[in-house]
Amino acid sequence: MPASRRAGRPLRASPGGTDPARTLGPFIVDFFAPAASLVIEVDGGIHRTQVHRDALRDAALHARGLRVLRIDAELVLHDVAGAIARIRSALAP
Repeated sequence: MPASRRAGRPLRASPGGTDPARTLGPFIVDFFAPAASLVIEVDGGIHRTQVHRDALRDAALHARGLRVLRIDAELVLHDVAGAIARIRSALAP
């Protein structure tokens, strides 16, 4: 099961839950929590080779007033509770 899918169920059940795979302008994001203006990206290995591209994407999302939280897919796969805790912390007011 892909890491983003594994994180999806607990995220949608969270207070102020998230929407999975949503289009924001020209971008498709893994999760979006509109109430917190938070984009959550679960980054697999490919992201290690596209750091500059991700930085440009993050800057464009920031320019739209959004925060971006990147979670390593390995964390989700091996410690989903830890990943969810990081995300819930970012969702907290």
